[in-house]
Amino acid sequence: MHEIRIPKLGMDTTECDVKAWLVKVGDRVGPGAPLLEVETEKADVVIEAEVAGVVSEIIVPAGQTTPVGSVVGLIDEAAAG
Repeated sequence: MHEIRIPKLGMDTTECDVKAWLVKVGDRVGPGAPLLEVETEKADVVIEAEVAGVVSEIIVPAGQTTPVGSVVGLIDEAAAG
């Protein structure tokens, strides 16, 4: 399983709001595919997939605030084939 994490988004950013998921559980994704949109105090950012696979779990739903670095979902790489 590959963990979808909120990347460091700026020097002072410690948390962000999950604005919207652009995929749902069961969707196939590839590297660079847009997964979710997050909102910080300064900007909206689209988080992209780093690996190919199937979205297996959404841990942090839209509308929730989460710390930078936290795991917000999972991609099953074994299901990519």
